[in-house]
Amino acid sequence: MSTIDQAAPTADTTKSVPSHVIYRRVLAERTSYALAAAGMAVGPQLDDSAWSYLASGGIGLGTLAWLYAKTKDPDQGLDTITRAQRAIPFLTAAGAYVANLITPGFNWWEVVAPAAWAGLMGWMAPLTRSAGLVLELSEHQAQAGPARELTYTEFLAAKWAQATGDGTRLVSITPFRADRPDFEAVVVAQAGKAVPTFTEVQLAAAFDFPVGTVKIRPVQGSGPGRMRLVARPTSEDVEAVAEGIRGLWDSAVSAPGKAAPGVDLVNYRAEPHRIVLHVAAPPGKEIHLPHRAICSAFGIDDPSRLVIETDGIRQGVVSIYKTNPLMKVRKATVEDLTMDSKGRITIGVCHDGKPARMRLWDPELGALRGITAGVTGAGKSVLQNLILAAEKRSGVVSWVGDVQGGMSLPEAEGRVDWFAKGPVETLLMLTAAHAVMKYRERISNEMGRGDFALGRPWPLINITLDEINRLLSHPDEAMRKATAYLIADIQKTGRKVGIGIRLAVQSLHLKDLGDDDAIRQQGKVGALFLMRTASSSTKEMGLDGIAPTGFQMENIPARIYEDGQIEALFSGKDDEDGESTAGMAYMFLDGRAKFMRTFFARKVDGVYPDLIALYGDEPANGLTEGEAKAAQAGAAIYGVRHTNPYADCETLAQAFSDAPGSKPTAGPPAADADADGDEAPAPFDAPFGIPFGDSGPDLGEEPGLQDQILELLADGPQQLKDLRAALPGFQPSSVSNACTQLKAKGLAISRKRGHWQLADS
Repeated sequence: MSTIDQAAPTADTTKSVPSHVIYRRVLAERTSYALAAAGMAVGPQLDDSAWSYLASGGIGLGTLAWLYAKTKDPDQGLDTITRAQRAIPFLTAAGAYVANLITPGFNWWEVVAPAAWAGLMGWMAPLTRSAGLVLELSEHQAQAGPARELTYTEFLAAKWAQATGDGTRLVSITPFRADRPDFEAVVVAQAGKAVPTFTEVQLAAAFDFPVGTVKIRPVQGSGPGRMRLVARPTSEDVEAVAEGIRGLWDSAVSAPGKAAPGVDLVNYRAEPHRIVLHVAAPPGKEIHLPHRAICSAFGIDDPSRLVIETDGIRQGVVSIYKTNPLMKVRKATVEDLTMDSKGRITIGVCHDGKPARMRLWDPELGALRGITAGVTGAGKSVLQNLILAAEKRSGVVSWVGDVQGGMSLPEAEGRVDWFAKGPVETLLMLTAAHAVMKYRERISNEMGRGDFALGRPWPLINITLDEINRLLSHPDEAMRKATAYLIADIQKTGRKVGIGIRLAVQSLHLKDLGDDDAIRQQGKVGALFLMRTASSSTKEMGLDGIAPTGFQMENIPARIYEDGQIEALFSGKDDEDGESTAGMAYMFLDGRAKFMRTFFARKVDGVYPDLIALYGDEPANGLTEGEAKAAQAGAAIYGVRHTNPYADCETLAQAFSDAPGSKPTAGPPAADADADGDEAPAPFDAPFGIPFGDSGPDLGEEPGLQDQILELLADGPQQLKDLRAALPGFQPSSVSNACTQLKAKGLAISRKRGHWQLADS
């Protein structure tokens, strides 16, 4: 509580007390006014006897008599103004009470007057003010003039004046944070003089801060009479670090023979947790910024703390973080996954805090393709689930091929229009998608359209193929070639009819992509996500042809540590003490590389419940009637896709052999009209150029395999992995296919995933 100016010509009656004493006295005085006001309003209504008049009148008259007596003897320690200040509450209260007694009946002002009196007296606090209390200055410099409590900025100015004298003043004091002592200010010298040179010890002593935490720097645009003072006793002086980095850049990066010879540091910007460097190559030279060498120059052992971005010509931006900027990321919301008018959704956060956005489709280009590459545990499943949930929320028809038998994306099962399990059903799904694409192409040609319009007349279809390496490198040549052809053809021509396709792979080697370079190149045209990979060759294959000039990317480590990997190794921390980098990726869109991380999701019992909730409870978006007929003609499984989760080789052969025109034809078939007047779907042409026999493609069924499996199951239920181990002469996929064939024949059953037994056991 601030005290008022005191004028005591005869004696100094002020008393220094701690601030809490003043606070308690003011609180007690204000409480007494509130209680007295209640009595002033209620008392006259309950009792108007002579005793009430005598008591209230006596208080007023007695106060006046006391005040008159004190004015006759001013040497008793209080002047006339102070005595009158003390008398104010008693005189005004007695007057209001007598007025209420005199007035007959009840009037509204008899309540308002006491309330107004209490508010006025509480604001004035005349009794406490007249006591002459001043704040104890054990930690603050007493100022000339009125005694009052100092604010933090006034305290700093007083400390500076006490330490340096009258030669300079500390002005424009601005704390960085309310809960910390760190601040910046401007030191102003006397007119016509320069600010003296202070040592680090003198600056630290002025505020009792650690040595080296208080700095004086020039003020841009001002002369030596004004200097900027920065005090950071509890936080890092990022500007000092940045200034040191300029010298480090010149000596360890841009010098001849160093990391990036000739690349000049144009400017820098200091932020609380980030230093941003604007760099440029010499005119006529392309920029080249080797990521690993620059990390070494700055002593950074976590490569994800340094992010390089370039314009592909001669300029670039280097961001240096105190700790990994993507150490912690929030969870996704429905708003993040709702597509905007430009076809974009938000799937995570970029290193600089901006939202990481990608397109589900492009209003100008149509459907999109893409590739996500990363090893197991890199976060591919979370990314795919976020995209699939966004597609469901945004009216997109999602088809998912989980070549790992449904184990890669179990959250999507039952929440997308088609969830194909295993290599066989995934190939069937691709066959149906190809038929729908041909159907849309034919109708578009008849309509005279050369592009795709969302919802006019068809919805967007996006196909997600997870662990597609398993199918593109399948030991059966016919399946491998069929898959490669279908994917490549949909990549090339599906865009204009609203059918996009995304691949999630662990490797980008050609042998893992069906020996078809077109699949890799077409996939990189859309959105490319490079997560943690198992080899540098996969990274280089992903960057080839799309990385901006001068861009270099180091592989993302499996775990990161807040104090750095070397410090963790030196201190003997366990590997599990680090933070997993799952979800961190370099996203390549529109010729730019962005370091980002997908939204956080926690796995519980093998699934992500947060991601399941994001799908919503609404039914999955499906095809139009004409498209459904085309899909059914292309692969005779679309109509029963929800009831046949484990398609086997016999189903695939039957689909090919039953499909109209399964053998190559000389020309396009004539289109007929169905009973409803709609155009019937085009007959399905074998798209992969492989001459099938009457029973369909040779799917490589191993002779005697089913019999051997039945013999093993005769000893009791077996896990699939045990069956594979007991049959080392057969491919693991052949063992899986043989089990599903036995199930279709009614000879074996699977009561839970991966466990098989005889049907009659």
